[in-house]
Amino acid sequence: MKEQTPTLLHIAQSGDLSQLNTYITKRYAINMDFFSSINAKLYNELQTKPSQYTLYCKDNELNIIDIQNNTFVYPVENAKHTMIEQNLSLSKNPLNNPAFSLYTNHLALHKLDSQKIPLTAHICNPMIELMQNEFSGSNRFHLPNNFLPSSTFFGLLGGMFLQFLLEKGYFFHSLLLFEEDIDLFRISLYFVDYPLLFESVSDRSCYLFVKDLLHKEFVQNYFTQRRITNNFLRLELQLYDSPKIEAVRDNVAQAYAINSRGWGSFDDEMIGVKNTFCNLSKSEILSYPILHLPQRVNVPICVVGNGASLDSLLPFIKANMDRMIIFSCGTALKPLKNAGIEPDFQIEIERIDYLKGVLESAPLGETTLLCGNMVQPSALSLAKEAYIFMRGGSASAYFGRAKSVVEFAAPYVGNAGFALACLLSEEVLICGLDCGYIKGRTKHAKGSFYGDEQSEIPKNAYAVQGNAECEVYADALFSLSAAMMGRAIEVFAPRLVLNLGEGAYIRGSRSIRADEFDLAKVDKAKAIAELKGYMCKDKHKVLSSTDSHISEVKAYKEAILQAMKVSVRGKRELFERIDKIQALSLKKVAEQPFVGVLFEGSISHILHSIMLCALHIPNDDIALFYARCVELVESGLNKMVMSYTLLATTHTS
Repeated sequence: MKEQTPTLLHIAQSGDLSQLNTYITKRYAINMDFFSSINAKLYNELQTKPSQYTLYCKDNELNIIDIQNNTFVYPVENAKHTMIEQNLSLSKNPLNNPAFSLYTNHLALHKLDSQKIPLTAHICNPMIELMQNEFSGSNRFHLPNNFLPSSTFFGLLGGMFLQFLLEKGYFFHSLLLFEEDIDLFRISLYFVDYPLLFESVSDRSCYLFVKDLLHKEFVQNYFTQRRITNNFLRLELQLYDSPKIEAVRDNVAQAYAINSRGWGSFDDEMIGVKNTFCNLSKSEILSYPILHLPQRVNVPICVVGNGASLDSLLPFIKANMDRMIIFSCGTALKPLKNAGIEPDFQIEIERIDYLKGVLESAPLGETTLLCGNMVQPSALSLAKEAYIFMRGGSASAYFGRAKSVVEFAAPYVGNAGFALACLLSEEVLICGLDCGYIKGRTKHAKGSFYGDEQSEIPKNAYAVQGNAECEVYADALFSLSAAMMGRAIEVFAPRLVLNLGEGAYIRGSRSIRADEFDLAKVDKAKAIAELKGYMCKDKHKVLSSTDSHISEVKAYKEAILQAMKVSVRGKRELFERIDKIQALSLKKVAEQPFVGVLFEGSISHILHSIMLCALHIPNDDIALFYARCVELVESGLNKMVMSYTLLATTHTS
């Protein structure tokens, strides 16, 4: 009978490293063969000779040595190298190990507002009561043995601890590894069973970065592909400090925070759908013309937001009113009017019923409205002249499969104004879209709807790159807003985007001061007439279909329930099931955005509630709890479908 090679853990615990050479030789060969098959570029780099670090194994001692200055990476105490000792310590109970940090994304189990989002709340809130009253729910969360949630490790320093965890049977729901030095990563090939590691992480959930992070989008993808399960618990380990490690760690923290942004709900989307049905009307001729297959006008568009930067830019805007089209976004209207500036278009996207009052108090006056399709009809009726654009990201924008949907128009009204500007002009100026908190300044411009404010940086904000010399901080929504502006520049590709503000840097824009350039004289009236000419009142030209989507909504409900009605015994199975349902939701958003987005937010809330409630049950037997939750979901989804069917039948018949 062939003798089995001892595990690395056995060798390390024995204190006898005589068998280590056989282990590392075999492990290195297997790993090199593995990486040659999955990443040829990395494999070729691993074949180069070490230039900074290499493995030190001599006289029953083990360490990593810096060959540039002949120093050891792991401390040597009383003539004893501590590499094995420290890695053994790291492999002990990571969730309660002081070397690790456990984050919750500032999320906690709480009931949803049953007044604001009743249909979603009436599914999620009973789950909490069920967990507390019938399943001995506790204040602390419980994970099964050897199951780790989303984990982000910065630096491996050989990675012995990781192999120890694998040999103890640990499974990672998802794992992001970063090692900044190819030599240090090469050393990990002596110890870590990488084929086993990839098998010990959920499918397509092991992200490995060596030397460089490449693109932030990869990190964002790590969280968005498992939006629910990677949104709560995150286990972090950082083994050493360096500027690159800190930068990568910050990128991961930002992506993690962005992932926790507001999800919306079926209830919120239904407000937008109802408003859209009213704004589109039943007539063949639309009450408000809709932006349809637009082209660019040959005049700069200045997009004005209500950030603190606006205060110092009002003189520039006033001096150049005749040389650019002015898009006022949301509450920027009042500061502009107070400064004697008449915007050419007031951009609005709010579904809220008090928008009419906000516009009256500004006042709107003679200003033309350019509103998202979901805006309150009462607000639209205020304007002497009003137009609509189909605002992407909301379910109602995709009703009727409109030919022109303005994407990247969320989360803020400033994003909508900016996306429109990038679509409609070759030259875009940014004024007051700060996408962050400027240190020492208030959040909004002076004299706006928000009144007097204090200068305050929220506790959950983090430092971001500024557009000018000011210190700037952002939260999840501000970061998302900046990212969406960057995407709008990338996709719509205006020739020039100038950011005059002092807030966050916007990727693809050029930072500039107002006194560093002059605007040419233009025929502004002609350009505005051209822009209005891209608005169409013929419903059949704007919409590709007048289908009510009722059959699609019912079919999607059944697909969700079918995906949920699968036996789930433990929490690892629950995480896997949640990921599958979330993937189904993402697929629906891509393929049938009206139906997908309509339900996306509530599905996220439902899955999040099931996960958090299950984690608070003090054992791994959650089969009955999950089955009871599915019953609640089925009842709630039936009510949602009934609600939409009634609305659609009333407004589209």
